Amino acid sequence: MTQPAPPIRPAAWLPDPLDDALLRYWDSRQWTFHTVDRPVEQPATPIAAADEVVTPALRPDVAAALDLVRGGLLGSMKEVNLLGSYLHPEERVLALTGAQGDGVGVLACTDRRLVFLFVGLLRRQFLEVDWNRAHTVTYDQASRYFAVYTTRVTKRTVPAFAVRVANLQDAQAVAHAAQQASAAPRLDIV
Repeated sequence: MTQPAPPIRPAAWLPDPLDDALLRYWDSRQWTFHTVDRPVEQPATPIAAADEVVTPALRPDVAAALDLVRGGLLGSMKEVNLLGSYLHPEERVLALTGAQGDGVGVLACTDRRLVFLFVGLLRRQFLEVDWNRAHTVTYDQASRYFAVYTTRVTKRTVPAFAVRVANLQDAQAVAHAAQQASAAPRLDIV
């Protein structure tokens, strides 16, 4: 007794059985090695007038901190827009500024921690130090490095993270917010 042949599926781009983010080509007999990114359906967005610029809505705390930035955030608005997704729901941003780590990103002081975020095409950098671990925050005006230490600073101490902040006033605003937010007299601002 012979079994009926399985139905033949025509050749087509179909959802990859191993990765939902891809489409894989089925050649009517087997899966091939050819894949493409699966298109993502975008929600309909209202069309803006020609002179109107549409920007995503920021969290109120991020928007308030953004209004206080003096040195500008040239090249880091993408990170400012993404910052809310890296924060806890109850966490509030107190101050922020543009900074450079592995790329140009944003340095933010929240009521819980200091955070640096950079999102590039090939690389992403997210650095954080909670207030329970922070010991000293320094800003060197000559090198323009803003550093966060988790231990007492000595000649051999390596910072938990260090980023370049071009604007002295913004670095001071972040350091002042850090001192206020840490609520611990042990945080040294040098």
